[in-house]
Amino acid sequence: MAICFASVLLTNNPIWLLSGQLLLLLLALTTAATYVSLLNDWTDRADDALAGKSNGLAHTSGGRVALLLGGCLLAGVGFGWYFWHISPVVAWLYFGTWVVFTAYSLPPVRLKGRALAGVLADAAGAHFFPQLTGVALIAASLHQHLPLLWLVGVSVWALACGMRNIIWHQLSDATNDAEAGMRTFVTRFGASTVRRVVEWAVFPVEVAALVVLLGVSGRVAPLVALLLYVGLVLIRRYRLKMTLTIVQPQPYSHVLLNEYYEVFLPLSLLLAAWWHQPADALVLLGFGVLFGPTLWRTVRLFGLAAWWLTQRMLPAR
Repeated sequence: MAICFASVLLTNNPIWLLSGQLLLLLLALTTAATYVSLLNDWTDRADDALAGKSNGLAHTSGGRVALLLGGCLLAGVGFGWYFWHISPVVAWLYFGTWVVFTAYSLPPVRLKGRALAGVLADAAGAHFFPQLTGVALIAASLHQHLPLLWLVGVSVWALACGMRNIIWHQLSDATNDAEAGMRTFVTRFGASTVRRVVEWAVFPVEVAALVVLLGVSGRVAPLVALLLYVGLVLIRRYRLKMTLTIVQPQPYSHVLLNEYYEVFLPLSLLLAAWWHQPADALVLLGFGVLFGPTLWRTVRLFGLAAWWLTQRMLPAR
C-alpha cells in the first residue's frame, strides 16, 4: 500500500480517487495469498511429517483442499478478468504471482527445493509481482505514465526485500528443512554463507533502491518518518536492549526496515496527502481500520519512547 500511495502522489492526484481500486487490489492479493498458503501447506505434508513439523492440512481430505483451491482460482480468474479490462499489463503482472508460486510449491517443478531458484520465486511471488501490479494499476487507472526510474526502483527494491524475507524464513526453519532433506538456499550453502550474502549484497541493494524511491518521490514526510524510525530503533537497541538484525532470526530482536515499510512509510505518505487534500483523511481512516493491530503496536511504543525521552530531558526536581 505504501508504494501505491507514493505512486498516486507522484501523479499529483488525491489518493481517495483510487480508494476503490486499492481495496480491490488488497482483496485480489489476499485471494492469491490464500491460494499460496493452501497449496504450500498441501504440498509440504510429506516434508513436514519427516521433520516432525505440524501442518494445518495434514489431516484434511484431498477433496476439501481441491474445493478450496478451486474457489481461490476461480476468484483469481475473476480479478484477472477485471484487471485485463483496465490494462492487460496489470492482469499479466497479477497472474505472475499465481504462476510463480504454483511453480514454487507444485511438483514436479517445485522451485522451493531448488536453492536460489526458490528464493527468487518466493521473492517474485510475494513482493515483486504484487508491487508492480499495484504500480501498473495506479498508472492505468489514472491514464498516466510513471517515471522509469520509479519503476526500476520499485522492481529492484521489491525483489531485494523479498529475497531478504524468504531467507529470514529459511534461516528460522533451517533445522526442519534439513531433517526433511529440503534443498533450500540455506541448507544448500549454509546459514553463515547465506547470511553474509544478504548482509553484504542483498540488503545494501535494498537500501540503495529505497534511497532512489525516496529521492524520486520528492516528499519530505517519508524522510522525516525515516528519522523517527531510526530514533525508535536506537531506543529499542539501547533502552530496551533488543538485538538489531538484518536477516538472522534471534530471540528478542528487531528486523531492520520492515516496520518502516509497514507503518512509518504508509502513514507518512497518507499524512502528507491529507495535508494537501483533506478528503484523503478517509483513506487514512480506512488504513487505520484495516491495519490497526500492526499500527497500534508501533504507535504505542513510539508514545512510550516519547514519554521516556521527555522525562529524561526535564530538569530533575
